[in-house]
Amino acid sequence: MNATAPGELEARRFLAELRQEIRNHAGVGHSLLGRMKTDPRSRLDFRVLAGQHFPLVGNFTRYMELLLLNAPDSEAKCWLAKVLVDEYGERSEGHDHAEHYRRFMHAAGHLAGEEDNLPLHPEVVNFIREHYRICTEEPFLVGLGALGPGHEWSIPAMFELAVAGLRKAGFAESEIAYWTMHLEQDQDHGAWLEEALVKYCNSQEARAQIRRGALLSLDARERFWWGVADKINAEASRVGLPPGVGSTSSRGQPTLRELRSRWRVEARLAEAGE
Repeated sequence: MNATAPGELEARRFLAELRQEIRNHAGVGHSLLGRMKTDPRSRLDFRVLAGQHFPLVGNFTRYMELLLLNAPDSEAKCWLAKVLVDEYGERSEGHDHAEHYRRFMHAAGHLAGEEDNLPLHPEVVNFIREHYRICTEEPFLVGLGALGPGHEWSIPAMFELAVAGLRKAGFAESEIAYWTMHLEQDQDHGAWLEEALVKYCNSQEARAQIRRGALLSLDARERFWWGVADKINAEASRVGLPPGVGSTSSRGQPTLRELRSRWRVEARLAEAGE
């Protein structure tokens, strides 16, 4: 049996410590999630959560595609491509994850066709913008830290809490397949990632970049959950109000459809150097 090289031992020790740091981060154990088992949320709360979380689902593959373009070698490209195949629906009955999520949204009370037209809390928009920035402006290892440890190691822990809350709220297993499939798939993604990351954790600078990316993502995730909690509280304050009378909290907040149009314009301006 070949002995483990000292560099690999150091890399795996770093990754083990990073896993623990991620698990303890406030973005993973946010009170909105952490209290799901003891302070059940209503279906109305999950209806709000469903609408705010949908843009994150639809944009994740785009982050991965952008990072793939910046990958330094074929090994990194292969890992990212392997995860993307799952995201596109390889192990999800042939449906991509956004399609599975739409089923959950409809079960939560959203009508088909309205998914892109819901006002989004500013922290939802900020989360998406931050990840586009990380994947296009930061060094590759910062992006890998954000989408790898920052996502694939954190999502199973977050979704385990969310699934407990969804079940307490009365959702059927078929209605929350998006959430439960990630408990298995992202465990696999995280294991694949760890083997890929061992190669890159070969210097203090590289380890610092990977950790920085993970924490940038998780800090944005914490702010995202606070935004969702704010939205839930705003919607709860509207219950019982007469028809047509609502909270002012959504005024000026863009929808996903509006954001896509805005981002297309920004992309064209960037390409033109303006």
